[in-house]
Amino acid sequence: MSDRWCDITEDEDETSPRSVGPLIDGASGPLVYFGLAWGTAGEASSYAADVAESMELICFDVQENRLRP
Repeated sequence: MSDRWCDITEDEDETSPRSVGPLIDGASGPLVYFGLAWGTAGEASSYAADVAESMELICFDVQENRLRP
């Protein structure tokens, strides 16, 4: 996601869909958790799922309690 949106801690224009940062703080072992702002969650979640799929990773949406296709 960092290639598309800057980290919220560096977001002077308030365009980042993330709700917490820095992104590295959400990394633990093989998992990365990142919170999204409600207004942009749909677009950002879809993008994250596409990136995960392209890298053969699994994307789980905790709000929907399901894997993202």
